[in-house]
Amino acid sequence: MEQYLIALDLDGTLLTSDKRISARTKEVLQTVMKAGGKVAIATGRPPRTSIPFVRELGLTTPLINFNGALVHGHGVVDVNLHTPIDHEVAMAALDVCYGIGIRNLMAEVRDEFYLHTDACVVDPLMDVGDRAPIAIGDVRTLIASQVTSFVINPLLDRAAELAEALRTQFHDTLTVRAWGGAHQTIEVMSNRASKASGLMQVADLLGYDASQIIAFGDELNDVEMLLYAGIGVAMGNARDAVKSVADFVTDTCDRDGIAKFLELHVLAETASRL
Repeated sequence: MEQYLIALDLDGTLLTSDKRISARTKEVLQTVMKAGGKVAIATGRPPRTSIPFVRELGLTTPLINFNGALVHGHGVVDVNLHTPIDHEVAMAALDVCYGIGIRNLMAEVRDEFYLHTDACVVDPLMDVGDRAPIAIGDVRTLIASQVTSFVINPLLDRAAELAEALRTQFHDTLTVRAWGGAHQTIEVMSNRASKASGLMQVADLLGYDASQIIAFGDELNDVEMLLYAGIGVAMGNARDAVKSVADFVTDTCDRDGIAKFLELHVLAETASRL
């Protein structure tokens, strides 16, 4: 089998709608690894809510968290690469958030976090797992170090205003992504970090070049990674903008899209050469 590095987003890609790895997908990925390929996860999630899936698959590759702002060995390999928001920029961005108004805010520092309030809005992007915050309060007065990322629940009637203000004032230093729906979540991170930059670091550590990478994703934060990989694959449930940049579109996350693609384009090609 040609030795690929398989890069996987979690939510909407590796994970089904009920947040699990299907038996078929798990079996196919383990077959790829047994044949000498590598599998790595690249997610916007923090380590605390992604490491359980790393362990379920038995991965020993570096883990890409916070959309590439943190690449680390999760206790298995000695890797710790951090691309944080500069402290001065973080404080200025927080001033904008507090000035316009927020319901809640989580500031991530590697795998620890600060909260504006413990009256958490139920929001998947603010999942604390089984962890407690370092501190709760006005985050501007609590943080003394560089920040990995922010997740903001803005006031619902001012969400668009806050996202636009952050993009306008920090266009040269920050990446700002706004997610709709009931939570109106805004993510903020250094514009020096992306899933593509994180995957590039992992590929370099493992000895792969871009042409040997197959990347799977479904959301806008996956686009750069799909463009960087030699083969970019959009899930059937992906946004149209993601499908438009992909080399292939596979089935949905609930219909074993990863497994079907790898069976057809990696495992079947290997079998045909035997």
